[in-house]
Amino acid sequence: MGKTVIEIDKKQIIFYPNDTPNVPVVYANMYQEAGRAVLKQCEKLGCRPFHLVSVSHLRWEEELSPWAHKPVISKDNHFTGEAEQYARCMAEKIIPFAEGQIKVPYRIIAGYSMGGLFALYAPYITDLFSGVVAASASVWYSEFVSYVKSHDFLKKPDAVYLSLGDLESRTRNPFLSRTEQCMKELYAFYQENKIASIFERNPGNHLKDTDYRLAKGIAWMLESKGE
Repeated sequence: MGKTVIEIDKKQIIFYPNDTPNVPVVYANMYQEAGRAVLKQCEKLGCRPFHLVSVSHLRWEEELSPWAHKPVISKDNHFTGEAEQYARCMAEKIIPFAEGQIKVPYRIIAGYSMGGLFALYAPYITDLFSGVVAASASVWYSEFVSYVKSHDFLKKPDAVYLSLGDLESRTRNPFLSRTEQCMKELYAFYQENKIASIFERNPGNHLKDTDYRLAKGIAWMLESKGE
């Protein structure tokens, strides 16, 4: 089966179907479309079968941020907190497009960096996903860890995958330098709440082996779900 490409609300949606029936769908928010590269890494890892929906051409800082935030890396950062609006777009347009002709046992939300932050926020604003893959997620985001600890899930995830490069927190930036500590706190929270979870450290900085890191999370999630 060949891939299907469509534009929805100025976003590029690519559906990579799997020939195996009744397998889950992974929805991956990507800064640049890398679906084929992620699938190749998944194949190398011996990943269980799944359909992949890649979403790119996003307004990265705007649509994936949970609430407004001041600039962090440059004065041009534009975190406007539009994650809930984007979640509605996924529910009302992207998922119906992807799943119109297939039977799906469950869905996984996956992402890298801000895409990983959105994945972790998703269980609080939608009941669509059973698993969360957050690779090198932007968990430094102000008040995010406090939010996670103090709010109820709309749908409690069955499993959460967390990963981080071992050099990512070695920076003088006061926000980014706390990424690892925030990740540790989130991992402890998921463990305390009896959610199957793992926190993996990868070699390198934030931009190293991005496709591989995302694929590792997907592979672990599918094994954890055992479908």
